[in-house]
Amino acid sequence: MTSTRLPGKILKTVCGRTLLDYHVSRLLRSQTIGQVVVATTINSSDDPVEQYCQTKDIACVRGSEGDVLSRYAQAVEQYPADIIVRVTSDCPLIDPDLVDQVIRYFLKHRDQFDYINLDSGLYPRGLDVEVFSFAALEKAHTEGQEPHQREHVTPYIYRSGSEFRCGTFPSQEKSGHHRWCVDEPADFELISNILSAFNGKDDFSWQECLALVDKNPDWFLLNSSVHQKTLTE
Repeated sequence: MTSTRLPGKILKTVCGRTLLDYHVSRLLRSQTIGQVVVATTINSSDDPVEQYCQTKDIACVRGSEGDVLSRYAQAVEQYPADIIVRVTSDCPLIDPDLVDQVIRYFLKHRDQFDYINLDSGLYPRGLDVEVFSFAALEKAHTEGQEPHQREHVTPYIYRSGSEFRCGTFPSQEKSGHHRWCVDEPADFELISNILSAFNGKDDFSWQECLALVDKNPDWFLLNSSVHQKTLTE
């Protein structure tokens, strides 16, 4: 809720529903995720997030604002899991089928990988998903002490050389020039257009979103100049 560029973004509404509700509802359509856990902060500004989770009977843990990695450790402590799937709540168009594909790829190749992600250079940013083992998370939480490692959860895992076996979900997609996450007012305008076109429903695919934007090329221009924030910013 304390985003500097778009405060309160996940509780902004489109067609009477918050972006958080779209995000969680779409994740609940996954066929492979065992449990959805919302890991938010102890800040009073995030009380509405916990209240939303209570009304929807969604698991919620609360912890440090800056130390997001510790929130993940808390979540796994309270809701044990051998495999962790990381997505961020500023991605209301997250695609459950695509998430399932990445998870199944990880499961099929678990003897080869400790961590895999979806290549944001191939898919629209906003469909991002990471899948990794509990062992990798545990070691990152114990040994990753740099501020960016704590804030962004997984850098210790994928930047640690040969310590972890890291990979990327294989794909021939070429849609990485699209931006569907919500960090700026321009992002919200685009997402509002897309969600409104589906009349507030959440059962559409990411391919349907892509077709919709292709039919409305002016929508793509709404946030095409937005600068993606990096780990060092």
